[in-house]
Amino acid sequence: MSASRLAGARPSPHPLTGHIASDVLGLFPQGHTDYKRVADLVKLSKEDLSKLAKVSRSSVRFDDAIPAAVAERLREIANIANLVAEFFDGDAHKVALWFELPNPALGNVSPRTMIRGDRYKRLLNFVLEARDAERAATTSGRTHR
Repeated sequence: MSASRLAGARPSPHPLTGHIASDVLGLFPQGHTDYKRVADLVKLSKEDLSKLAKVSRSSVRFDDAIPAAVAERLREIANIANLVAEFFDGDAHKVALWFELPNPALGNVSPRTMIRGDRYKRLLNFVLEARDAERAATTSGRTHR
């Protein structure tokens, strides 16, 4: 999200939906999750996904027969990716790098490593807190990009 859009942003008037991002990266074409694209963006292997979803590796697929647990995890990851993409003005390359590189604010662990360690909720909270801090700083005129 650009600084100008953040400046006008307000906390969600709907606290139940404030954690859900717009589809900035187009990961939900025609309302359906592009599971393969999400996995590729974050560089998660079928083995990674099988561990996250607690299903056999051979059952991991990206078509209509995707196991429900894998689909759920990938939708959660897509949401985080879209939240991060808001900050990077929709730049998918920067979002992919953000997932890949160690982050000092996360104890020098990469967001992808956090996901692989099944710490999705902690990562989501980190992203939401960072978004709120960015909005507050922008609103007060102290943007540091």
